[in-house]
Amino acid sequence: MLFTLRISLPDRPGTLGSIATAFGRGGANILTLDVVDNEAGTAVDDLLIEASEGMQEALRLAGEMVPGLVVEDLRPLEAFQDHLSPLELATALSEIGNEEPVLGILVERLPEAMRSDWCVVVSAREDRVEVLASSIGAPSMAEARSSWLPLEGSTRLPPAGWMPSSWTKGPAARDGQGKFELAAAPVFDALTAALIGRRNGPQYRNSELVEFGLLARIASSCRSASQIRSAS
Repeated sequence: MLFTLRISLPDRPGTLGSIATAFGRGGANILTLDVVDNEAGTAVDDLLIEASEGMQEALRLAGEMVPGLVVEDLRPLEAFQDHLSPLELATALSEIGNEEPVLGILVERLPEAMRSDWCVVVSAREDRVEVLASSIGAPSMAEARSSWLPLEGSTRLPPAGWMPSSWTKGPAARDGQGKFELAAAPVFDALTAALIGRRNGPQYRNSELVEFGLLARIASSCRSASQIRSAS
C-alpha cells in the first residue's frame, strides 16, 4: 500500500538519513519527499511511502523514533493514484473559458492539489453565505455566517461563531467530521471565497496559503478573461 505522511523535524544535517533508516527497518520504502515549509529551523515535509497493508500505526511509531520528528498526518493512499500538483491545477484553470467551469474545476481539483478533504466556494449574502459550488464530501454550510468575509488574501480560519452548529454538535462532531483545519482565499472579489478543509489536520502552512492564494487569483483572472472574450 501507499501512505502519505506529513512530518515536521529539526532542519539539521543527517536528519533525513535517520528518517530513511527508521522507515527502512520496518520494511517501508520512501518513494518521494516534498519540502512544504521551513520556519525557525523546523522543516515540514510530505512523504509518499510504500509499505505493507496495516502498517499505518507502525509507520507512525517508526517516524517518532527519530529525535525531534513529529508525525503531523498519516493517511493511506490508493495505489497508482496520481497526485495533482498546484501547477497542474493552474494549467487546467487556464484552459477553461467561462465562470461555471472555473468553479467546477476549482472545487473538484483544489482538494487534491492542496492535500485537503473538501472545498466549497461561497459568497456573502447579508449575514449568511450562499454556496456557489462544492466538492464531494464537503460539509453542510447551512447556517454558516459570513462574518469572516470580506477577505484581502488567503488565510487560516480558526474555529469561531460563524461555523454551522452541525460542525460542532451532533453525530458529525462526535465522529470527528466536524474537526477541521480550515483555510480561505478570495475568488472573483473580496466577498466571494474558496474554503478548503482538512479533517483532523494538519494545519495549513504559510507556503501552502501562498499557493492557495495564487490558485484563487488564477481562477479569478480566468473568469475576467472569459468576460472580455464574451464582450468582444
